Amino acid sequence: MVQKGESVPKRSHVLHCVALVLFVLSVASLAPVLAETEPVHIEWDASHPITWALFQASPPTDAPRRTEAAAIHMTICWHATYTVSSTDGTHWTSHLATISVTNTMEPSLSWAVPGRTTASLLEHEQTHFDLGEVYRRKIDRQLRLVSPCTARSQQDAVNALDANIRAIGDALLQQWRAMTELYDSQTSHGTNVSEQLRWQSLIAAWLLAPATAP
Repeated sequence: MVQKGESVPKRSHVLHCVALVLFVLSVASLAPVLAETEPVHIEWDASHPITWALFQASPPTDAPRRTEAAAIHMTICWHATYTVSSTDGTHWTSHLATISVTNTMEPSLSWAVPGRTTASLLEHEQTHFDLGEVYRRKIDRQLRLVSPCTARSQQDAVNALDANIRAIGDALLQQWRAMTELYDSQTSHGTNVSEQLRWQSLIAAWLLAPATAP
């Protein structure tokens, strides 16, 4: 039983992940180097750009006949903890306690066709990863601003806050997908050099100021 005036904190944990697989084209030939180490989740790191060694999955059997030369698999996840308290036992308020958002590449799910990888293609893929980082930062910033939710039960309060967080996060993930498609379309999967350079400049600026990204 909860006495009036008593605060009873509870904590819930939520993990939400969305993955995106991106296929890319090739315009020249360069043999890739495939890593033999155990695949891991690779978090975006400005000081450690991706390499072809991270594309460790076996290409599909029909890959030699495909127009795309590689596929990078990326995932944006958020992990949230909520604190729930009540002062009267009948109204419960949930607050966001912590939030952690990650942007990772999965080597075990990313592949490249031997003989069809290039330095420019890898740069195109790195920029895909950079764009994911822009939206990771946008999601992190927006989720930290979410308002507390009040309900008649602890679970309802948590559910309401979780629904708000998911709505905000999912909307930004939809924007990420849309911008990814636009990036590939306007750069012709990296083969349009002038557009590729323009997008790299845009994304570099958005990394410094994620709120300015569409």
